[in-house]
Amino acid sequence: MNEISYAQSSLAEEDVPSTATERAIAEVWAEVLNLDEVGRHDNFFDLGGHSVLATQAVARLSVALGRDLPERALFDWPTVATLASALPGYPVSTPDAPIRRR
Repeated sequence: MNEISYAQSSLAEEDVPSTATERAIAEVWAEVLNLDEVGRHDNFFDLGGHSVLATQAVARLSVALGRDLPERALFDWPTVATLASALPGYPVSTPDAPIRRR
């Protein structure tokens, strides 16, 4: 994942992602939506997101954030800030258990 530099951002100061979690979400969204930057109050769907891109974003976010996110997460929490605040409510991902042979 390419880290976005907010040092010379065109975002208003109050819209710059302020936590590591918000920055990680914004980076994934920017990547999926092919944008230079995403603000903490930007709505995924207002930025051009749709159900297929939401599925891709959730899959990437689940890996990046180590949480089991349902595909519905972006529909329930469509901004970077709201999704970041909702993350503690989602279970931590567990590595796939190895398949045991009998």
